[in-house]
Amino acid sequence: MVRKIIIPIIFITGFLIFFYPIVSNWLSTKDHYTVMSKHNEVLEQMTEDEKEKEREKAKEYNDSLNETAIPIADPFAEDATETTVTGYFNVLDIGETMGSLEIPSINVKLPIYHGVSEDVLQQGIGHMSNSSFPIGGSGTHTALTGHRGLPSSKLFRDLDKVEVDDVFLIHTLDETLAYKVDDIQIVLPTETNWLDMKKDKDFVTLITCEPYMINTHRLLVRGERVPYFEDIPHTATTDISQKVDIVKLSLFFVGILTIIILLIIYLRKKKQMEV
Repeated sequence: MVRKIIIPIIFITGFLIFFYPIVSNWLSTKDHYTVMSKHNEVLEQMTEDEKEKEREKAKEYNDSLNETAIPIADPFAEDATETTVTGYFNVLDIGETMGSLEIPSINVKLPIYHGVSEDVLQQGIGHMSNSSFPIGGSGTHTALTGHRGLPSSKLFRDLDKVEVDDVFLIHTLDETLAYKVDDIQIVLPTETNWLDMKKDKDFVTLITCEPYMINTHRLLVRGERVPYFEDIPHTATTDISQKVDIVKLSLFFVGILTIIILLIIYLRKKKQMEV
């Protein structure tokens, strides 16, 4: 009797463990797109003058970084404290986020939040406050950081699959900025000089932990600004990997339904045998 009960329990537990990452990532992705959709709704309600004022505030902030020279610290350090310039959270304050990051080569599109607190990194990509706001411009260097993956979301899980010459996109205000990957480095957490601004250069660096789940180093994927054209590939919402996830998600719900039906049949038979 005990064996008859244990076997279904083991089966159900294994089933749920196998499908948990798929379901949780699907729900997380849905949340990301909801947040980005709300951001776009706020943006659509802004006048051109309001957008230009936000752009000017971001430019002034970026210019001030050259004067204040706030040191860049490892965002993933356990004792990390974030130093912000006054007024930081009022710049590009458009809904919950300042924009979004799109990496077509690994099929990722994620919202960009202010700061790199753990609360932020649990939700999406964080902008390091002592780096340039992502509006482009000569002498700017934006640092965007994200976890290498959470139980509930992939985030930067596949960042190591990005290659030199891949293009990623930044969506901010009413612009889409394109960056071609020109350098990939694996460095120690203390080696933050890779994030320094360079005269006449427009850089964005994506940062995550390396190796996955060991986190002793940092993976830096740097892109340099290139002209944006409409024919640059975007993240496909129906690519093969997502279709596979949809199939797996369908199988999950079919499996749950099957388990429920089998349990009902089992309980009915058990009741009949007892009678």
